[in-house]
Amino acid sequence: MAMRQSLHVMQSASNSSPHAPDRWFPTRKPLTDPRLRLFCLPYAGGSVAIYNQWSQGLPAGVELCPVQLPGRERRLSEKPIGSLPALVDALLPAIAPLLDRPFAFFGYSMGARISLELARRLQARNGPRPVGLFLGAAGPPSVNTREPIHHLPEPEFIAQLRRYDGTPEEIFQHRELLELVLPMLRADFGIAFTEDGPQPAKLEVPISVVGSPEDKHVPTANLERWRDETRSEDVRVRLFPGGHFFIKSQRDALLAHISEDLNRWMGRAP
Repeated sequence: MAMRQSLHVMQSASNSSPHAPDRWFPTRKPLTDPRLRLFCLPYAGGSVAIYNQWSQGLPAGVELCPVQLPGRERRLSEKPIGSLPALVDALLPAIAPLLDRPFAFFGYSMGARISLELARRLQARNGPRPVGLFLGAAGPPSVNTREPIHHLPEPEFIAQLRRYDGTPEEIFQHRELLELVLPMLRADFGIAFTEDGPQPAKLEVPISVVGSPEDKHVPTANLERWRDETRSEDVRVRLFPGGHFFIKSQRDALLAHISEDLNRWMGRAP
């Protein structure tokens, strides 16, 4: 049943216009007077579905804005973007109209890299800045310990994908589905691997880092290195059980932690 539903979503993607105004935020439910907007970026291969049911676990007045990247679900007909600068170029104009209220970014794994770059770009342009960043299951690009698997030939790339446990086994068993998602997965891992340019400017915002001591891909020591990315002294690191995808198994505990920091940050927001 799940396989047929996945195929239906993917096959119906061509009916969705890439110019639809809600293509970046298809599940956003606007609030009349939001206190804060929380933009959520997915892990490699992920979609807005990761953040289903999150609204009910967030503080009152927080408008949840999960970001749908090109190349997945109803955006399958759009070419995936494998360049981080190009992705930020495309995403910022979509986010800009929603930055009229205090906001924060939550980025998980690949999403952490995107969130960092969005915050850097906004700061470089003297634009509005997030009240804080949530960065999960990833170390900063200065200590990137991942291998650039997106450059591997297809058999080796697929073997490496299995090691991450993020792609459902049914995808690997269904050649048609696999061929549909491989370009998107290569693009996503290319973004996740993006290295820093020379001497990137430090941020001026608080950072809340979440990870797992059982994560085989992100050493716990690397989580502490996010402190080097900001001038703010407000940097917290919290660990959860569950390995690289604790976002699934520890949702309630993670939301409680996010809510605590959001309430603290919103108290400071203008």
